[in-house]
Amino acid sequence: MKTFLITLLLSTSAIVAAQVPEKLSFALPEHPGKLTLDGSSFKVSEFSAKPNGNEWGIRAENGDLHFLGFLFVWPEKPGLTAATCRDEMLKSEGPESLAAANNRSVVRSSSGVDIALVLMIPKAGNLSAIRAFVASGNLCGDLTFSMHQPITKQIVPMQKVKDILQTIQFDPAANPTFQDALLYATLEWNHHQLEGATYAYKAALKLVDSSDDPVKWRRVVTDQLSMSLGMAGDLKQSRAVNEAAIERDPLYPMYYYDLACADAEAGDAAAARTHLQQAFARKGNTLPGETMPDPASDDSILKLKGNKDFWAFVQTLSPKVKP
Repeated sequence: MKTFLITLLLSTSAIVAAQVPEKLSFALPEHPGKLTLDGSSFKVSEFSAKPNGNEWGIRAENGDLHFLGFLFVWPEKPGLTAATCRDEMLKSEGPESLAAANNRSVVRSSSGVDIALVLMIPKAGNLSAIRAFVASGNLCGDLTFSMHQPITKQIVPMQKVKDILQTIQFDPAANPTFQDALLYATLEWNHHQLEGATYAYKAALKLVDSSDDPVKWRRVVTDQLSMSLGMAGDLKQSRAVNEAAIERDPLYPMYYYDLACADAEAGDAAAARTHLQQAFARKGNTLPGETMPDPASDDSILKLKGNKDFWAFVQTLSPKVKP
């Protein structure tokens, strides 16, 4: 399979840039719900996502103050409130977590969101932490602010956490946006989690008409979905995705190129040649900033290198081979 051509979408910096300005934002690709809080003083260091589409995480730092937050679906625990989510999470983490939990309380953010708090004071040497929980239905947010020193003795960080907690906004009914699903899929792709990438790209494709440029993003997401399926070994679905896309948008060359890759994986040189011809006949319809792949360097196409006639044809398409 070719590598992704619009590399901007695959960088961590692009994911950071796509977050709501001045906010840390949590959303899932299909399940309703959005959680945000002020992140203007934090530097994001890591994102995480579960392949089933049910958990989004962010790690960030502000000097000695560390943040780790998750928004996740807990199917076994319907009817959650902030307090029950907190208590159930502590219980699920075992005796050590329960023993470290102190001063449980519930406060309300300036937007009216109930926040269940607990002060975590583990054994010496571990981070002291304030954990904050929001929840509704089977959706829960778990936000941890931690320091290497006892957080209760750090007046400035303690006040900073209180101020940040007041900025929490939580809308359990908010529908995911196209950008939410695309960010989730991009992270799964970056982590080589093909099952999760496939799931989230499918979710993004359902929402693409609400994007800022439906034609462009439908092409990008379809191409990525096809590659995810192909790399996972599901050539039948990958082929079906491209064939359906061609019926709707016959001018985009990458659909034909992806079919050629599937043909090559299946050992069908004749079909691969036809689809490569169709792809390069449409090379003028690539997206801005996108170039046609070099088939002579493609792992899938290389599987047919032993077919002399086919490979001679491939070399006529390669920019590395002089005419």
